[in-house]
Amino acid sequence: MAAERGRQCRFAGVRRQFGAVASATLTEGLQQPAALLLALTGVVATALVPLLQLHRFGEPGRLARDGGLAYQLTIGLLLATGAAGAALHAEIARGTAAAALSKPVPRDLFLLGKFAGVARLTARFWFCLLAATLLAERVPERLDETTGLLLTDTRAQLALLAAPALALAGAAFLHYRRKARFGVAAFNGLGALLALAVAAAAVVDRAGRWAPASGNLDWRIVAASLPLLALLLVYSAVATALATRCRPGVAHVLCLLLLGTGLAADHLAAPAMPAVWRGLARLTPNVQHFWLCDALAEGGRIPLRHLAPVVAYAMAWCAIALGLGMLAFRRRDIG
Repeated sequence: MAAERGRQCRFAGVRRQFGAVASATLTEGLQQPAALLLALTGVVATALVPLLQLHRFGEPGRLARDGGLAYQLTIGLLLATGAAGAALHAEIARGTAAAALSKPVPRDLFLLGKFAGVARLTARFWFCLLAATLLAERVPERLDETTGLLLTDTRAQLALLAAPALALAGAAFLHYRRKARFGVAAFNGLGALLALAVAAAAVVDRAGRWAPASGNLDWRIVAASLPLLALLLVYSAVATALATRCRPGVAHVLCLLLLGTGLAADHLAAPAMPAVWRGLARLTPNVQHFWLCDALAEGGRIPLRHLAPVVAYAMAWCAIALGLGMLAFRRRDIG
């Protein structure tokens, strides 16, 4: 009985340490100006796609949908790798990692906690971009079955453009009156405002009438966006592992090279290619497994059974990257 209580106490202690490291990493990431700037850039860029759309290509909202998903991947990659580098390498350089490990916190637990914090930050960014993409896809003009007119959803467009400004204004007010952390308040406010806009769009039709219906938003985008979140978590794990040995700039470059190789993996793995390139293609995450937006063309859907192997593939890559990172971190002299 005493041994069982001892194991429970040790587990509770490990869980508290892991939670503390992850929460501190998340807060530090939200406080980084670059993280907030990237999130605002992604939302604003997604909001501008419907305004700059000159052609429909036979399917209203496709450019907005594809553009939003592309911003999730590209801007999310910059945020994930940058946050991982700042979360681990910067603490090693400042000496705060040595102070945390002297408490003691196991190195493997410290590394996994850092990854968990970066993953939570990446998930918040992904949620903001997903909400922005759902709203942006609704903006382009469509035929209203009730009136027979082509309508543009200006309400969704205004909500998209207003959310970043309102989030910044609210964060500035909270910082001034309550000394709240500006970056944390702005990031949380942006997500909350976009969530409210999506909820409102789900119960109001394009003409502004109360009409709750699943067709008010293109929920198929969620199925195409989830694999991108899984891919961003893979790059978060890779960047966390690289941060044990590399500077953030080097980790950025290596992750971009990894992305380029992953985009060309199907071509590099062709039998006609040299064995070196085929081997390289098999040793990098195949991005084509995660980029599924083309499956939504002309009313297509992504079956849920296809998402399970994609998630398993991403989890395997995360485990490999974090495993190698833990081995490298164990041998790292952090003073």
